[in-house]
Parts: sequence; structure tokens; C-alpha cells
Amino acid sequence: MYDSYRPRRRWLRWSLLYVAGVLAVAVVGLVIEAAVSPGSGHPQASGSAVPVFPATGTQVGPVPSTAASGGPPLPGPLPVVQGRELVNGVYLGFPHSMAGAVSAADYVVSEVFSTLDPDRAAAVMRLTAAPSYADAPQQAAQGAASDREDLGIATSGPVPAGYSLLVQPEEYQVRNAHANSATVLLLCDFTSTQPGAGTQTQIAVFPVQMTWAQADWKVASFGTGGDASLAAEPFSSQAASLGWQELLPQESTSAD
Repeated sequence: MYDSYRPRRRWLRWSLLYVAGVLAVAVVGLVIEAAVSPGSGHPQASGSAVPVFPATGTQVGPVPSTAASGGPPLPGPLPVVQGRELVNGVYLGFPHSMAGAVSAADYVVSEVFSTLDPDRAAAVMRLTAAPSYADAPQQAAQGAASDREDLGIATSGPVPAGYSLLVQPEEYQVRNAHANSATVLLLCDFTSTQPGAGTQTQIAVFPVQMTWAQADWKVASFGTGGDASLAAEPFSSQAASLGWQELLPQESTSAD
């Protein structure tokens, strides 16, 4: 059963789908929308002073998924690959391909948005963010602290028993794909658990701008916030009609 908990990841805008018998787009509650003053680098919140990661201008309209510029379309279901090396508990070294870009995006979103440990969130982004995304570790730590606050727990220290977040990418699309960059859209189950409220799940569309840097796929930004029209229950006929393709279980090693 999908419930109405609204996580406030304050440095990322996403699209949420509330499911209660039928699918309906949820755009109220704690979902924060913000506009960015062009050239300022600082968000100007619409009705809220809560900071949100600046938009990049990436368009995420419904167009066919493609591989690197001039290449064939990505196949349907995509086996997710794992990075070749483990550095301080973070997998790095994804293959230089669109499958590698999607896999890296899948990994980072799963790691950063599932943790309630600000230090862990920052550690992941220190290793996976592009050099141009210098504020990523600080923003990730602030996001995890905000999630803790929303769950009613202290913003630092051990996570009390019974509290958790889990973001699980289920399907993907690719936009604006080139040999060294792409916008990866991930259709995710977003599950929160807390004493008294139990487990509640909603659907989120995460856009991740990936770039090839330092011989690996890195996160350049978390996009413009997704497109509500692309939200659908994973693996449903509606999701298929919107162009979503399945992410298959992660392989133990990466391959080019």
C-alpha cells in the first residue's frame, strides 16, 4: 500500500506519485518547488525558504532513449553493472558506455538517498560527484539531516531503531545522450519506515546528469526535478507506454 509520507530532500526536486487504489500525481505536502535566479547559483524558493539544488536546464520530455551520440538505442531491460573497484566503501570504475552511465546513476541514487547518515551521504558524493559539482558532499549531508528531521529524529548521531529510508531504482530512461554525458532518469520506489507509522512507499522520478570525468562516470547534477507525467507504477503497462525500461539485478563485476 502506498502511503502519503512526503520526504523533503531539500537539495533535489523530484516527481512523486501517490498510489491509493489508483495512480494520481501528488504535488502537495512537503514536495518543494523552487525557481533559480539565472546566473546567481542560488535558489529562490517559491513559497518557501528551503534550499533546493539549482536547475540545470536539462529537458526531460518523452523522447526515445538513445545510446551515445550516433549509436544504436539502448536495449530494453538493462543489466546493472557494478564498479570495478571499492574505495572507502564506495564502488567506482564504471564502464565508459551508456550502460555504465545508467549503472553509476543507479548506484549513487541508491546509496545517497537511502542513507540517514549525513557522513555517509557526503562520503559517497566526495567520490562520485564531478569536479564541477563541488558542493555535492555538503548538500548530500544536509539532505540526509533534513530527512532525519522530517522523520522526527535528531539530525546527527546514531539512527534510532525502526527508522529507515530506501530508494530503489526499478526502471530507467536516457535523455540527451552523448559519448561523455547523459541525463539518466530513474523510476524508483521510495520507502520510509518509522515506529508508529510503519512502512510507507511512494514513487519518485529521479533525473541524474552524468558526465565522464576522471576515467569514470560522475554526477554533474541531479537535474531539473523530473517530469510528473513520467511517473507510473514500476513494471506496469503505463510505465512501459511512457518508455520506462527495466533495470535487471546488479552484476558482480563491470564490463565494457
